[in-house]
Amino acid sequence: MVWKYKMFTLDHFLNSDENLTMEEKLNKYGEDGWELVGVLERPFTGLGNPPKCLDMNSIVFKKAVEA
Repeated sequence: MVWKYKMFTLDHFLNSDENLTMEEKLNKYGEDGWELVGVLERPFTGLGNPPKCLDMNSIVFKKAVEA
């Protein structure tokens, strides 16, 4: 099985389709075959070099696709 991933900043996801509730937005993606796999939090920036991997909180979905 091959997976396709979709990632949004949390702000973008929450502000898209503003007339839908959070539950309705998640159901909309679920109906299209997307499964929520996680929310990635931006790392805390403290002393030292700031992490380069993630600069915004993000939401991640996956979907099975034909190989």
